[in-house]
Amino acid sequence: MPPRLTKTLSLSEAAARIPDGATIALGGLSYFNAPMSLVRELIRRNARNLTLITAAVTGIQADLLIAAGCVRRILTPYVAFEELGLAPAFRRAVEKHEIELLEIGEAFLAFGLKAAASGAPYYPLPLALAASDCVRHNPLYRIARDPFSDRDVLCVPPLVPDFTLLHAQISDEFGNLVLAPAASMDTLLARASRRVFATCDQLHESEAMIQADLQGSIPGAFVAGVVHLPGAARPTASPGLYGVDRADFKRYAAAMKSDDTRRSYFAACAGAAVTEADYLRSLGALPPEDAAPAAAASAPLEAPASKAELIAAVLARAVRDGEFTAAGTGCWEVAAGLRLAQLTHAPNLTFTLGGTAAVNHRLPYLPISINTEQALVACEARIELDDLFDLELAGQFDVMFASALQIDRFGNLNLTCIGPYDQPVFRGPGTVGLEFAPRARRIVAFFRQHTKNIFVEKVDFVSGIGYGTGPGSRAQWDIPDSVGPSLVVTNLAVLDYDPRTLQMRLQSVHPGVSISEVLANTGFELHVPASVPETPLPAPEELRLLRTEIDRGAMLRKLIS
Repeated sequence: MPPRLTKTLSLSEAAARIPDGATIALGGLSYFNAPMSLVRELIRRNARNLTLITAAVTGIQADLLIAAGCVRRILTPYVAFEELGLAPAFRRAVEKHEIELLEIGEAFLAFGLKAAASGAPYYPLPLALAASDCVRHNPLYRIARDPFSDRDVLCVPPLVPDFTLLHAQISDEFGNLVLAPAASMDTLLARASRRVFATCDQLHESEAMIQADLQGSIPGAFVAGVVHLPGAARPTASPGLYGVDRADFKRYAAAMKSDDTRRSYFAACAGAAVTEADYLRSLGALPPEDAAPAAAASAPLEAPASKAELIAAVLARAVRDGEFTAAGTGCWEVAAGLRLAQLTHAPNLTFTLGGTAAVNHRLPYLPISINTEQALVACEARIELDDLFDLELAGQFDVMFASALQIDRFGNLNLTCIGPYDQPVFRGPGTVGLEFAPRARRIVAFFRQHTKNIFVEKVDFVSGIGYGTGPGSRAQWDIPDSVGPSLVVTNLAVLDYDPRTLQMRLQSVHPGVSISEVLANTGFELHVPASVPETPLPAPEELRLLRTEIDRGAMLRKLIS
């Protein structure tokens, strides 16, 4: 019997098989499981004219390729570094038209990949998703007639990467990849792709993996080659083995501020004379995984609530027992508020956390990254990220929590850009999941700052539709006025919407804040009822739960200055 062919390659062999002009999908999500060694090797070989397809939340893996001049076009719903800020190269390249951006939301990404994975010619979505301005700026969205309902639907094409680049914790010599249960879309990216190349931290013999009950998350049948290289996800984390190197993220962001420092950075990490093994050794010891923060000195219950604690308490009161919802990337106040609701008035509330989609986590602290794998060891269940998108599309979410760069009087949200789309003054991270907004029954927005630059007369880009331009304006997309924005919570006030005009109105002002201060920081005429009460402070029991059961690391006491 002829021997079975192994799929192990060197890093340079894998990169050499990816030609200029290829469409590549980048695995990993946010800080986790990014194929960074493969990215750096493409830069070493001076790859050019690549089209990138990213995961739902991506960061340095895409930004590094853009900064190196390897990218011609990108399809992404979101590029940023979570609490470390925006992705500098992506922002600059889009603002200066150095790359072509096809504006998409998570629905376009997820269901375009599902169409490719299943061999479907396209994927039909509810017409309500056409309310996002992504549809106006990306010609790949199409509206067609559904032959079964005889109604219009929004269609997205199959997204078929020529290559998908992944990082796995373990592989065997035949390319069977074992991925830690962290936030990712990696299995969907692999199924949609023509070929997969992966790095792995550990390479085990196939028989040893079988005996150890280590079945692959991604079968070797989908994998063209695997590179064994410990540390290949750095500076992102490889869950179970090493953590996020946030210091390196900060070094990268600082290096991107000038041409000289940018050149020095690339010479050190991806210069022609620098091997990847040399570079990884230069980084030093593998960083530890994120740990539970040390418990902060307990504040007396009579100590004033911080602004973020107040916001969390208001968000907790906004949900009802038995509802289903989620806390997304960067939404620490939401995560705290939902857990507070479970511990007070809504024990049957169900919520997921970040890209891990950990269900009803029990962490007694707020993690640095909402997408952390830590939640997976302290939760009731897990929903695969691909399946979570199905639930959003199906309208299973009772509440969508959101924030943005801008919001207007009708609750339309903009996370995409400031200024004209074609000539932005400021490029934001992207539409992300706001495309799904009309599929939720209620939208609750929150803002750490309440200013005229955020609360504007008209948003510059509709990432997520609110009430459009007023009553009946969303009928063209089959969105009834009975669903939409319900509440806005800021560092100054709580606002809701007039049921007749659907315009924002003042519901309450926080202690120490005047109505005139709220009006002075709102860029449109805000309806003010005859009587405006003061926002109730968190009750002593709510503060006790926040400080001892939910946020032992005191993130909420430091989040808003």
